[in-house]
Amino acid sequence: MRGNLKPFQSALWVVFESEFRRLVRSRKLKVLFLATFFPAFIYLLSPNATGSGVDVMLKAFQSLMLDLIPNYWLGIICQLIAIILMSDLLAGEIDRGTIRLLLARPVRLSEVVTAKFLAGLSALAVLFGVPYTVIWLYNSVVYSAGAKGLWEGLSDFLLALGATLLVLALLGALAMLVSVIITRPLYASLATFGVVFLLQFLLPQIPYIKNPERYTLGYQAVVLLKAGFDKVDLSAFVGDSAYTAVFFGAVGAIFLAVAWAVLINLDFPD
Repeated sequence: MRGNLKPFQSALWVVFESEFRRLVRSRKLKVLFLATFFPAFIYLLSPNATGSGVDVMLKAFQSLMLDLIPNYWLGIICQLIAIILMSDLLAGEIDRGTIRLLLARPVRLSEVVTAKFLAGLSALAVLFGVPYTVIWLYNSVVYSAGAKGLWEGLSDFLLALGATLLVLALLGALAMLVSVIITRPLYASLATFGVVFLLQFLLPQIPYIKNPERYTLGYQAVVLLKAGFDKVDLSAFVGDSAYTAVFFGAVGAIFLAVAWAVLINLDFPD
């Protein structure tokens, strides 16, 4: 593979491009897109705007995203969407036996894991980025904010999408780790979702845990949004945005490293 690469093209890029194309063209992604786009579709039909102007638009956008991100886009349904998508990246190759063909090429296993993770995360960026973009663009029209509204709201849009993808990256890295231990995509998805469900929905029920709601992904997503959402009061959410971002990134990297370590010690029968 390396000998046939174009200038400035790496094996990692080749695996990434191939996997991303496969995901974007898959019927699965189109079905999942219907679920992620649903809130944006409802907003297009009924924006319920009150007032006009840039300031009103910014406050409305932040309030809307604070409602939708923790309760829907990072809720149970969309968590399962991310898990299903990411669990299949490695487990699907192992289950179908195509992992042997992939490893027969001159590409490092670490490049395979990294490229597939980035391809999966890019597919998630499409799934969630499109509805976020639609709301951001339409919001400027609804509140008669014009081009200035788009520019002023760009940072909020990027923060909302970035916070969502950071949380999904952690979730996806966990799904990939589980998928190299339980190498059937369906079982890996169910196992990962079971772990996430236990951590998020059973821990808050334990009475002696202080502030149990902090252990949910939705809560931590709002903590991340505190970095730029200044039109709404988020003082009730305890936590530092920078610390949370570093923690999510570090834990996600650890999950991927462990997945690589497990994968490198697996035997793939002929």
